[in-house]
Amino acid sequence: MSNSASELTTMKAFVLHGAEDIRLEEVSRPTPGPKEALVKVRAAGICGSDLHYHAHGRCGDFVPTQPFILGHEFAGEIVAVGDPDDKSLIGSRVAVDPSRPCGQCRICRQGRYNLCPDMVYFGSASVTPPSDGCFAEYVVAPVTNCVPIPDDFEFAWGALLEPLSVATHAVMRSGGVAGKSVLITGGGTIGQMILLVAKAFGASKVVISDVKPFSRNFAIEQGASAAFDPLADDFSQQVATHAPDGFEVVFEASGVAAALDQAFDLAASGSTVVQVGTLNNGIAVPINTLLTREIQYIGSWRFANVFDRVLDLISSGTIDIRALISQKMPFSELPAAIKAATGADVIKVQIENL
Repeated sequence: MSNSASELTTMKAFVLHGAEDIRLEEVSRPTPGPKEALVKVRAAGICGSDLHYHAHGRCGDFVPTQPFILGHEFAGEIVAVGDPDDKSLIGSRVAVDPSRPCGQCRICRQGRYNLCPDMVYFGSASVTPPSDGCFAEYVVAPVTNCVPIPDDFEFAWGALLEPLSVATHAVMRSGGVAGKSVLITGGGTIGQMILLVAKAFGASKVVISDVKPFSRNFAIEQGASAAFDPLADDFSQQVATHAPDGFEVVFEASGVAAALDQAFDLAASGSTVVQVGTLNNGIAVPINTLLTREIQYIGSWRFANVFDRVLDLISSGTIDIRALISQKMPFSELPAAIKAATGADVIKVQIENL
């Protein structure tokens, strides 16, 4: 292993042992193998999935079989590599794509590696044993997953590339939003990012719905045409004033069944509804409505082939993501950061290890 620093064998990491049981521990520091790099984590974001794992000891159908390290949104510095031929990468500032597909199956060969059945995602219990993530001092990642970021590009911005890639993938799944009316149900992190991407991709108007006043106000500040409370008695009438014939593209980003009902009610004939938020199985879908109004209802899962494009969108100033970071806290205060991330008046909370 080629290393720019002293040969350390341990590191500090926050290990999830169960619901509301996350502990700062001294663990073995990973060693990069062939075509791998050791990345010192400088900034990491707390995702909704991290909050689910922490609160419930699981995330949907993903149940960890043993303690593991959460986190998958991160950026940092390469401090060691597994191959001498990659030694020039040491010192590089990078954002890390957390996707590790097999690269060999049918869906990977089609370029849709986000759907790989053998996907290993950082900080996820979708595999057994669960895959460790970035709430640690160091992470080993494939060299190909380490995307260089400019010197003037903050590590905190690099840690936003993963969720912004999710939003960008969703907008691209819609078939295009240029010149179209867009409705987003759910003004959380991903919903707000979809707003930014939809505007950057030329949507004629973007309306957002959320139960939280903070989220609605934030959306307006970020350029939404309007923002409404989906629990208001006259919600549908208010929203319809912005698209009397219905919205041409709808993104359901809340993961709430009632919001999906509203999405179909407010979608135009011939429109596309993109499911981004995670729903429980068994949710009723109005099949006859989809049939008779020719509404396309499609899913959007994680992302594929957009990481570099998202970096360009930020670097070029096409998308300004600075306001998305509500709070930064030291790595050592991760439990407090998780609590802060559950607050009503935040979009994204990050931890830093500078």
